[in-house]
Amino acid sequence: MAINLFRKFGAVLPGAKDQAPAGIEEDQGGFGPPGGVLWTTPVDVLSDRPKAAPARPAVTDMPAPGPASDHVAPSLPPRAEPVVAPPSWEPELAAFAPPPTGSSTDISGAADISGFVGACLVDSDSGLMLAAEGGESIDLEAAAALNTQVVRAEHQVIEALQLDDHVEDILITMTSQLHFIRPLEASPQIFLYVCLDKKGANLGMARMQVNKIESGLKL
Repeated sequence: MAINLFRKFGAVLPGAKDQAPAGIEEDQGGFGPPGGVLWTTPVDVLSDRPKAAPARPAVTDMPAPGPASDHVAPSLPPRAEPVVAPPSWEPELAAFAPPPTGSSTDISGAADISGFVGACLVDSDSGLMLAAEGGESIDLEAAAALNTQVVRAEHQVIEALQLDDHVEDILITMTSQLHFIRPLEASPQIFLYVCLDKKGANLGMARMQVNKIESGLKL
């Protein structure tokens, strides 16, 4: 029975070590009994043995993290964005230009118009105010600049529509005022602006007075 066990486990007697069949590896591992008996194990069995796991790298103790603020990069200050100013609706004020030598820009007769508030003589090409009268309750410089745009727009309408005509006068009616614009017949780029109080104004008489003022102008 012992012989059968030796054969089953592949045991060989001393001296038969060199005659071990191919593919057999010696395994003494402390299991062989004293007396010279060697235990052998097939190589394919040894290959199935669990292999030692690779050594893990040594873990170095890391310092405990401090507060979150210690590890956060300082934030950069916000970049200042260019501030774009909103469009201004305030008109560019008309500059006052003295009349050329030998010219007459007297519009003092406008003060005789019923309901008179203020008047000015304006060059729509340059935007210059050539003369002014009254205007204690109205900004004549702003009025001259704004009405210059009105006159230019009317001339553009005539050109765009290819009309063989010209602007005789422009009347702007408000709830409390009348704004009367009269381009001069001899110099259409120059206009007379008259502001009247609507309650006391007589539009027919105002037109007659404006015609009289225009006839006395020399530009």
